[in-house]
Amino acid sequence: MAGRPARGYRHATDAPVPGLTVDTMASQLHELGQALDRVLADGDRIAESLVAMDSHPANRLLADADLTGLTARRWAEATAAISSAWEHYGRFREVVAQANEARGRAERARRRPADADLAELTELLYGPVAGGPDGDPGGQRRLTLADLIARIDADRDAALTVLGSVQAAWAETVPPLDTVDRRLTAAAGMAESVGAGRNRIAALRHEVDRARESVITDPLSARVTDQVPALAERLDTLTGELARLAAVRDGFSARLAALEGVLADVEAAEAAARQSYSTVLELIAASGLATPDDRGSAQLRARIDHLRSLRNTASWEAVAAQQASVDRLAGEILTAARLSLRSVTGLLDRRAELRGRLSAYQAKAARFGLAEDRELSELAATASAELYTAPCDLGSATRALNRYREAVAARTTELHSDGDR
Repeated sequence: MAGRPARGYRHATDAPVPGLTVDTMASQLHELGQALDRVLADGDRIAESLVAMDSHPANRLLADADLTGLTARRWAEATAAISSAWEHYGRFREVVAQANEARGRAERARRRPADADLAELTELLYGPVAGGPDGDPGGQRRLTLADLIARIDADRDAALTVLGSVQAAWAETVPPLDTVDRRLTAAAGMAESVGAGRNRIAALRHEVDRARESVITDPLSARVTDQVPALAERLDTLTGELARLAAVRDGFSARLAALEGVLADVEAAEAAARQSYSTVLELIAASGLATPDDRGSAQLRARIDHLRSLRNTASWEAVAAQQASVDRLAGEILTAARLSLRSVTGLLDRRAELRGRLSAYQAKAARFGLAEDRELSELAATASAELYTAPCDLGSATRALNRYREAVAARTTELHSDGDR
């Protein structure tokens, strides 16, 4: 980690002192060799960590991106740290190579290592071997091998902190955007199929693209997670509307067939009303009926034809806007046509009802032995003449029938009274 001294390192003042006995010098060489082995192990660790840093997914993506804002500033710091780490690692390798050479020379002189080789190895392992930081132009501070390792670790950790933050930001923001993007693509296909919503799709696409650009160029500042719920809500609304239009499209043939069926019923009712009207004019006096016509069916047919033309141009939004009103109009026109037919046939039905009641009253009079009653016979004949004369005056016939009914009721009541006495 940053600032951690290399294992087994001592300060330069604690280094072995040259000019000693053979045994002491051999022991010193052994100790320096162990220290160098530890440095070599650290070198392997550092090399692996630097390669991993360069291979970090965020590293490659940031290097190719046109960064802005906070991410640009942090990436500039990270790239400086990466360059510094590799620069110090380069010097580290040079020093280690020199130390290896010094140890090799000392080891080849098996009986008595040269004082110069031991001194060089000691200096390389424990003494200053590199220039200080950029802020030390006078060279007042020099770096030891341990300092180099600590500096490399610190630079690497600083770079990895930035890379990790960027990767975490992308992991948080990119998947929600990808989800909205996939749904938006599907909604665009729906919009094309129903011929509606294209402008709203384009507006949403623009906002998603802007959000994605902010994630790519400045992921550390992007607040896409705050935007996604609103985008998703608008997309939900639009998708629902497009789904309803698709349902209108898919069900249009059946809906049109149903309207055609209503139109056929209206035309049948209108035709029956016209035919019955001619009969009423012959059989019923002063009917007061308006002449039946086919304006209702003509109006409904025009609306159905207009719907069909909208279907032919794939204007499903316009079809949906008018379909409900056409359905209501069809129901109203059919109801009006049936009422018109009933108003015409109702007069004939009324005459038939009055004839039936006359027959019933006559049957009642006969049961009471009043069939030969002169007054009742005259009243019955008058009512019959009204009902069976064409054209029939239903008002006059109703009054004549009521007089006969009242007279029959009065006579039968008298007969009950006489029977009781």
